[in-house]
Amino acid sequence: MKFQEKTLNTDDDFIWTCQYCGIHNVVWVDLTVGSKQDFIEDCRICCRPNRIIVTVDNEEMTFIEARPSDE
Repeated sequence: MKFQEKTLNTDDDFIWTCQYCGIHNVVWVDLTVGSKQDFIEDCRICCRPNRIIVTVDNEEMTFIEARPSDE
């Protein structure tokens, strides 16, 4: 589920929604690393792991997607 899109900065805080409990979380992302990042982040409330996918497209828009970690 794509949750947030922003214009490109070198780094930024992104909001993502836990796919288990629905709570909004914040993660800091270094956008100089590459156009696609894929990592696991634990929810601050239920502590369950979520797979976070950050993508920067050709128009320099940043998209963040959260999925259950077992997908």
